[in-house]
Amino acid sequence: MQLTQIQEQIENNPWKTAITIRKNNHTIFENSNANVIFKSASLIKLGIALYIQEKKPGTIANTLTLSSNDIVGGAGIINRLSIKSWKISDLLDLMLSVSDNTATNALLNYYNINTINDYLQQNFQNISLSRFLMKKSDKENTCTSNSMMDVFEKLLAGDNEVNHVVLDALKHQEVRNKLVAYSNPKYEVFNKTGELLHEQHDIARFRANTDVIDCCVLTNYQSQKDYENILSMMQKIGKILTH
Repeated sequence: MQLTQIQEQIENNPWKTAITIRKNNHTIFENSNANVIFKSASLIKLGIALYIQEKKPGTIANTLTLSSNDIVGGAGIINRLSIKSWKISDLLDLMLSVSDNTATNALLNYYNINTINDYLQQNFQNISLSRFLMKKSDKENTCTSNSMMDVFEKLLAGDNEVNHVVLDALKHQEVRNKLVAYSNPKYEVFNKTGELLHEQHDIARFRANTDVIDCCVLTNYQSQKDYENILSMMQKIGKILTH
């Protein structure tokens, strides 16, 4: 892997980029924005999953009945279905694999958004879970690339029934047009993407034998042209990391 090529990809762009790269849990590259706060978009869902994995692993076989307040638009499939009762494990999978906002809000209600936020703030600097998904609020969910990487690595290092659900969901995450799009097929990949009107994020693990490469990229942009170029930048980064 050529880290100088990574540097070339992220510098002199009209958008803001934060990047953190770790190999076998050791940071090998980060830029000056790695501790700058961004809107987290759907990457915050990794923090919710980690809370369940660490604090409530015995609850994932429980069944949850959705209320009308849980149902929101945006990413996901539950809002198009008539099914109202779900296992926690299925909601967790949908939150990560198809970034289901309704599943996410149901979990935030069930475990209490403030309780999860307290856990995250006590354990990770610069992460804030302050609002439900797709709900109007003057508050925002935020993170840095370093803090989200800390969450991601702790989440993937787990070893219980929740972790098995998490790994399977991230392995089958449906949005794969960023870091993992053109990665070397010899690597097994796990990723979670996030996007808002002016944000495009992705975090991924590339695993082959004893080599584990983790990469988090956060971006803030303004124009549609930037959006297209950011996707290309992330695809190139993933290719550089795995070839």
